[in-house]
Amino acid sequence: MKPITKSLFIKTDSHILEAEFSNPSDSHKTPCVILCAPSPKFGGDMNNNVIQQLSDDLNKLGISSFKFNYRGVGNSEGETSNGVGELQDTLNVVAFVESLQEIDGSRIGIAGYSFGAWMALDAVQGNQKVKSICSISCPQNKLGMFSTVEIIQPKLFIMGDKDHDFPLGQFNFLTKRFNNPKQIEIITGGDHFFRGKENLIGKLSADFFNKTL
Repeated sequence: MKPITKSLFIKTDSHILEAEFSNPSDSHKTPCVILCAPSPKFGGDMNNNVIQQLSDDLNKLGISSFKFNYRGVGNSEGETSNGVGELQDTLNVVAFVESLQEIDGSRIGIAGYSFGAWMALDAVQGNQKVKSICSISCPQNKLGMFSTVEIIQPKLFIMGDKDHDFPLGQFNFLTKRFNNPKQIEIITGGDHFFRGKENLIGKLSADFFNKTL
């Protein structure tokens, strides 16, 4: 069955966020994964190639997906910031998804790519309602910061071995510091943008959430 995709606008205290909800079932509540886009300062939005692939592959496994544009991106109101505002946007989206009638609120996950991985890792701090997290190409300094924090949810870390911003040895060192449960995946030949590797990224991520939600 083709997923039912809805364009939405989320009203927050200060502005409106553009979003898209894809639900593979109209007959029962489904798990849902919130998808966090890469940096708006570098053209990142919810239609990014990696984010869209994740959405498609999640839907194939019966998992809903919810992607959104940060403030100042696309049709979202407001202005971009250095992460503080975007984190608040992410938290607002998490709260909104928890309220959706189509969603099983006990089975919510979150995934982020690049800047979005930072947002996802930050958003799960102290939030037990988010049950698992996928981090794809998280910036090195942010991954290092979170590696010293206990994150009890199941975690999937994905990195390309050709990432120009993150030496593989340092990635391996930092991910070892995270507490279990965790899964580490290195994409051979993958750079920071994963062009031509989207199908692999999508399958790894969707399979992870299918097991953990």
